[in-house]
Amino acid sequence: MKTFVKQQWPILSVYFGILASLTVVIFVDFRFGAILLSLSFLLAFLLRLRLPDSTAGLLVIRRRRVDLTVLATLGTSLLILALVVPQGSK
Repeated sequence: MKTFVKQQWPILSVYFGILASLTVVIFVDFRFGAILLSLSFLLAFLLRLRLPDSTAGLLVIRRRRVDLTVLATLGTSLLILALVVPQGSK
């Protein structure tokens, strides 16, 4: 099990960010959680960009260019949408 965690640390760190952001969305604030979610996808983008295919583990889905395009588009779009959503009144 320790070998799996060592090999898959990039995707596990992204999963941890997604889990933390969903927890923030549920219990704290939608906007802040959505920003954290977009930052998790941008972290996946940076890890996929910087790590070689042998180290990136389960972040490697398709060719590098396709993965980077999908992750950058998704992360940037979520960040823009999270910032555009009007703040809820309390």
